[in-house]
Amino acid sequence: MQTRVIQLKLSVLNRGKTQRLETMQQAFTDAVRFHLDTAYTLPKPSVSSLHAACYRTARDRFPLPASIIQQARDKALAIYRGMQTRKRQGKKTSRPRLERALPLRIAVENLRVFPDKRMARLSTPDGFVWLPLIIPDVWRALCALPHAVSELVRRGTDWYLMLTVKSEEVPAPDGPHFGLDLGVANVALLSGPAVVRFFDGKPLRSLRGRFFRYRQALQQKRKLGMVKRSQGKESRWATQMNHQVSREIVDIVAANGGRLHVETLLGIRDRVKMTRKVNRMVHSWPFAQLLDFITYKAALAGVQVSEEDPRYTSQRCSRCGHTARKNRQAQAAFRCVACGYALHADLNAARNLAAKGACSSGVGAVTAPLNGEVL
Repeated sequence: MQTRVIQLKLSVLNRGKTQRLETMQQAFTDAVRFHLDTAYTLPKPSVSSLHAACYRTARDRFPLPASIIQQARDKALAIYRGMQTRKRQGKKTSRPRLERALPLRIAVENLRVFPDKRMARLSTPDGFVWLPLIIPDVWRALCALPHAVSELVRRGTDWYLMLTVKSEEVPAPDGPHFGLDLGVANVALLSGPAVVRFFDGKPLRSLRGRFFRYRQALQQKRKLGMVKRSQGKESRWATQMNHQVSREIVDIVAANGGRLHVETLLGIRDRVKMTRKVNRMVHSWPFAQLLDFITYKAALAGVQVSEEDPRYTSQRCSRCGHTARKNRQAQAAFRCVACGYALHADLNAARNLAAKGACSSGVGAVTAPLNGEVL
């Protein structure tokens, strides 16, 4: 069983529905803060100990269904454990204040989606709230699948339902394996049998740099309204680019009847330590959105997407398997110190991702070099 998240925008809500959602969102945030404060007082916080310490008080204090109270408990525990993990790793940590409203987590029993009617029914302490959804026709089949814990997110005046759906895993195809490497110099690089496709990141880098300088000038003049509008314009431009890139990637893999292997994004910002400018680019780069687009489009096209551990993929030779830091000579240059094989560094990483998904050892060129050329 695998899960995927579908972002569905809510149609314009009336004042009553908007107020009820805002009230629930604020109550959920307060419940998370209450559980988190209690977790810091317990010797070894766990689901059972936190539930015993907080449940009765939380039910009386916060106007939320019992299952959403439990989601607040789980969210608080996840935040606490994340902070403790960062502390053990020697990273700077501070106790979160949770000043902004958190996304409202909705348990399975509190949400029902009706794709044909383009509606969702949310259970609240005051009864049901019917939420109109904007569901594209190509997503209706996905929305009809069983769902897991989902979220309601507010962005400005708009509300979005992050619907988590569950589906049976598709058997691995017998076709070719494709690797996809993500980066800043190249937004993405797709590698497969007789396929090498670079997606240049220069247009997006240039746009982000221009908007960054523009916002700096606006902030100095305290024109905050124009700053927000420029952020929205930049975000829409990046989203459109991600749609185009993801569509081309999925179409190539589907046309070859292949399977796509992508890198796990967890910790990508910790793995990249470069100049201040590059770090700013990496921290604001829409990696997750691009993978989300690829995931749902691949599901509709019948393409299986697998996440692979990206560690050492930039240092390992995709021909002989030798791993060394000296193999990566520059941002775009890879030359194996053992066998002398040379090619573009991102292409080497993409082939290693495909090899990891194809065999347990992850060694060997699953996507063979093109006529021995150096790329």
